[in-house]
Amino acid sequence: MKNIITRFILLVFLNVLSLHSNAGIVDSLKTALGKADHDTTRCNILNALIENEEDDKVWPLYNDKVREISENNLKIIKDESVLRLFFLKNLAGSLNNTGYLAKFRGDIPKGLEYYHKSMKIYEQIGDRENVANTLNNIAFVYKEQGDTTKALAYFFKNLELYKQLDNKSGIAYSTNNIGITYADLGKLSEALKYYEMSLKVANELNNKKVIAYVLSNIGVVYQKQAQGADSELLEKALEYFKKSLNIREEIQDKRGMAISLQNISEATMEQGNINEAARYAERGLELSTELGYPDNIKRSSNVLSKIYTKTGNWKGAYQMQVLYQRMNDSLSNEKNRKIAIQKGFQYEYDKKVTADSIRALQARKVFDAQLKQEKTQRVALYFGIILIGLFGAFMVNRLKVSKRQNKLIETQKAELQRQKEIVEGHQKETLDSIHYARRIQTALISNSDFIAQHLTDSFIYFNPKDIVSGDFYWATEYNNKFYLAVCDSTGHGVPGAFMSLLNIGFLSEAIKEKNIQSPGKIFDYVRERLIDTISDGGQKDGMDGILLCIDRKNNTVEYAAANNEPVLIRNGQITILTKDKMPVGHGEIIRPFSSYLLTSLPGDILYLYTDGFADQFGGPKGKKYKYKQLDNLLLKNHHLPLQEQKQKVEMEFQTWKGDLEQVDDICVIGLRI
Repeated sequence: MKNIITRFILLVFLNVLSLHSNAGIVDSLKTALGKADHDTTRCNILNALIENEEDDKVWPLYNDKVREISENNLKIIKDESVLRLFFLKNLAGSLNNTGYLAKFRGDIPKGLEYYHKSMKIYEQIGDRENVANTLNNIAFVYKEQGDTTKALAYFFKNLELYKQLDNKSGIAYSTNNIGITYADLGKLSEALKYYEMSLKVANELNNKKVIAYVLSNIGVVYQKQAQGADSELLEKALEYFKKSLNIREEIQDKRGMAISLQNISEATMEQGNINEAARYAERGLELSTELGYPDNIKRSSNVLSKIYTKTGNWKGAYQMQVLYQRMNDSLSNEKNRKIAIQKGFQYEYDKKVTADSIRALQARKVFDAQLKQEKTQRVALYFGIILIGLFGAFMVNRLKVSKRQNKLIETQKAELQRQKEIVEGHQKETLDSIHYARRIQTALISNSDFIAQHLTDSFIYFNPKDIVSGDFYWATEYNNKFYLAVCDSTGHGVPGAFMSLLNIGFLSEAIKEKNIQSPGKIFDYVRERLIDTISDGGQKDGMDGILLCIDRKNNTVEYAAANNEPVLIRNGQITILTKDKMPVGHGEIIRPFSSYLLTSLPGDILYLYTDGFADQFGGPKGKKYKYKQLDNLLLKNHHLPLQEQKQKVEMEFQTWKGDLEQVDDICVIGLRI
């Protein structure tokens, strides 16, 4: 039954999400942009348009608008407020995008100039993470230009900053990039040193994709050092290539598998094991062909051509050489296409300059025509009667033209109205699909009456940001125990709601099908299912949340907390309970969740909430509400009946938000245990 339900949920939401393909998302975002009434909202929508728009002539226009909005607001906002920080960060991001665009167009000096402008703002606002990312961008510009000295200098600055931030993922990538640069220079010992550093950190993070990548790079270094003659080094290279292949097969990184198979086939051929080399090369070609990457097919066919030549398989060698040449031509055409795109940008610029010149010429012609007209008017004094006749004929002709133009305008208006109705129809279909998704989500989220049966003295304040929500509350009774979850799924809107349904399904599966009773172990199971189902390449999809298990028989409450902590008020004193600082999903840290036991006393009130209320901007200075202020609000009103507490919480949120946009889903639950 569980599989049927899961497939049903996926089918409904895939239908909804199919309406949000890139074109659909862009159209929806454009509609939202037209309705946005605050510059913070406009910037967020424009940034989403930049991410989803694939046309390199269109997204820069959105980027320019982000820059314009940010600069205009920064002229007005002089105090060091949250809003000023917001617009500074958006300005830095738009400058970084301009740097990327300039580099893509081949204007390296301009690209570097804008990267440095962006980095200066990030340094000013203390955003060291983005300073490190920009240093990495600058390093790659110099590397692509062949200036490895400057590239290394910026890679080392990038590495030092990641070390200060204790960003282990960044350290792993940075040391690997330094290793690659040293390898390009032929400094293989230095390359090996930094690859080993990268491998150590990747192992600590258990990032298997990076581990496999670095193992492969180390194998390449040993292969280069062997130079086809040192059998011991060649054997060592093979050892690393095979380790990399095993991991890539485990995580189903097919492109990585193809590269590993090619590495092994080349090294095995250098050893003289032709038959074994052929097996690996043929597997590599088969996988490369399945994936359709010309560079991988080119490499595999080249190796097989050499192998078949050595074994006297001339027909096979010829076929592989033909395939190699075809892939080489394909890659050359792709390179030429990119050059053509860059030339296209230059052509657009030249065309604009030409258009400006034409406009100037036309203006001159108008001026000359005016002079000629004045001369004609002087002559017309002697030929007044003839001029009147000509003017009359002209007016008759203009009347005919006006009629034709009016008819054309009416036709165009009708077409515009038809297009408007089509757009409105598509919009209605999209909204209808989302409303249907809301009904599904509402049906799966626990009914408040069901919760009230088990928690007679409680309140629920649930206020989604959009039609559907990433936050959810859910409850069930099983084996004489009552379970209550308050969780915040990754994202909000349609993506967040999709995640919430997966999370609800996995919670129910853990308790009712797998018969797991401990809240910590339930979260462990949900995390494992999420990683297996949707996480790919380290994506951090999942949820933060709290899961209670209330045992009325033994008068105990057991809970697990992922990034969110419960709040207990007992005898007028507030206590922030313990939590695990990791999400239910793919995170920097993965260890078993703890289950905490809480013995309840008469009068105890427990509050569970997500981060939406605390993160809301508002008040007289447009700042975040924050957790401390929320906890003080709950403490101040805890003596009131719980339904009156709900009214106080809701009133406080609306007053604080004022006219600003709601930034996230809200879920606050209070219960007397």
